[in-house]
Amino acid sequence: MKRVETISAIAGLVLLLIGILLIRHARLPMRSILVDVDGCHTPVTIIDPPNGLSAAGAAVFLHGLSANRRTMLYLASDFAGHGFRVYILDLPGHGDNRDEFTFARAGECAAITTESLAQAAAIDPPKTVLIGHSMGGDIAIRMADRIPVAATIAYSPGPMELRLPMPSNLLVFSAQYDPPPIRREARAIAATAGGNRTAPEDFSQDRAFELRDVPHAFHISWLFDRSSTRISEMWAMQALFPHASLETLALNLDLAKYGAAHLGTHRLTGCLIGVLGLALLFPMCVSAVAKAAGPALSGETDVAAAPPHPGATLALMEGAICSLAAVLVLAAFVPLKFLHLYSGEYLASLIVIAGILLLAFNWQTTKQNWSPRAASMFAASVLGFAIVLGFGAWLNWQITDVWMNAPRWWRFVVLLPFAWVFCLAEEVILGPLRVGKACVIRWAIFFGMRLELWLVCVLGYYFLGSGQALLGMLVFTLAAFSLLQRLATDALRARTGPTAASFFSAILAAWFIAAIFPLA
Repeated sequence: MKRVETISAIAGLVLLLIGILLIRHARLPMRSILVDVDGCHTPVTIIDPPNGLSAAGAAVFLHGLSANRRTMLYLASDFAGHGFRVYILDLPGHGDNRDEFTFARAGECAAITTESLAQAAAIDPPKTVLIGHSMGGDIAIRMADRIPVAATIAYSPGPMELRLPMPSNLLVFSAQYDPPPIRREARAIAATAGGNRTAPEDFSQDRAFELRDVPHAFHISWLFDRSSTRISEMWAMQALFPHASLETLALNLDLAKYGAAHLGTHRLTGCLIGVLGLALLFPMCVSAVAKAAGPALSGETDVAAAPPHPGATLALMEGAICSLAAVLVLAAFVPLKFLHLYSGEYLASLIVIAGILLLAFNWQTTKQNWSPRAASMFAASVLGFAIVLGFGAWLNWQITDVWMNAPRWWRFVVLLPFAWVFCLAEEVILGPLRVGKACVIRWAIFFGMRLELWLVCVLGYYFLGSGQALLGMLVFTLAAFSLLQRLATDALRARTGPTAASFFSAILAAWFIAAIFPLA
């Protein structure tokens, strides 16, 4: 086992090095500024075209709800590599922006910041393209009556009340697997625009419009879809140079310097390889910290000695009952509303109420599993914060902002004990690690209970008017986090027992909620 962990760690370090080299190879001139005007404190990343490539125009990027400017780097790097000077904004409550988030405030600050850039001659609106995803697409379209830019590109724009005038030269993307309200919104925009218009004279008259329905696409796939990026760049070039032929514009894009067609791909590949490298380092790290925890509890190495826990059917029934009860309580009031995390306060309240009820249903088993040894708790804390800092730093570098600022850190501290309640209940219900068919059943119970929590959020939105649409849209993010959280927690539980493992799991859960959801 030790030899396997050593090989894994060496491979992880090699992959980290490869990831760094790929990212550095795709590096473009980049800097960050803070635009502080009219009460908006907007962090902005500026990416210049490669040396020797003159800027054809400017592109201003607006991210979606619960995202940040780093999630737009793949798109932005491609535009910059093809000759655009790029500006990526962190909207209020997102990323490094500490301002309070509301939809109205996000739109207002986006417009104020863009106007400030124009007044400072950083951008020239007639040579500027607005590009937004989801909420950012909604905001970009709404900015039409304040900033007359050359073109607007909206990826899966969020639902809104349409109003004229329509933006100049508007391109709208709609994904096959977008949530139904967002699909309907794209069609409503097309109906308001009066159908597709893509002739050269339409671009010269600032009236071009196209709705692109993309099969097999998801709500966030635009951020990493090279073909859609290419279409967007061509649309922007047509808006800037309406009298040039499509062949000439396409040739200019293909011949752009610095290997522009591969910049985003290299950056994304390097980021993902680095994440894999960190994952391969994890086994050695968990073994190292577990040595300080001493031997595992007998119930973790000998299934027969483990405390009893509910069977699969009973566990899923209890999970469903507790989840439904929790969402009904939240229809009356949200206990953790003081956290001021948009949708995060709702999710945290949901899991703590469900966790309390699950512990009450299994009180005797909980007491038998409770074993807070100082050494094992210390090991869980060290490993948990190592993951928060290590993965947080890497992801924050290129993929998404999960490196918490001061307002998020204090929310993390407050969230931690509440998350621990739910994570302890989960460890009690799942019981010790298994092999073979029993292992498969254990995983099925885990995902079944997590699915129940997500489904009651959806039910609360449609039938109780909770307003928590974001939790429904984050289904893939929640699923991916749940999988990784379970794998890491099981690795530690085998060495330390359920109590320390639940605390480790709670650190990850509190980090996820504090880092992902907007400050409100």
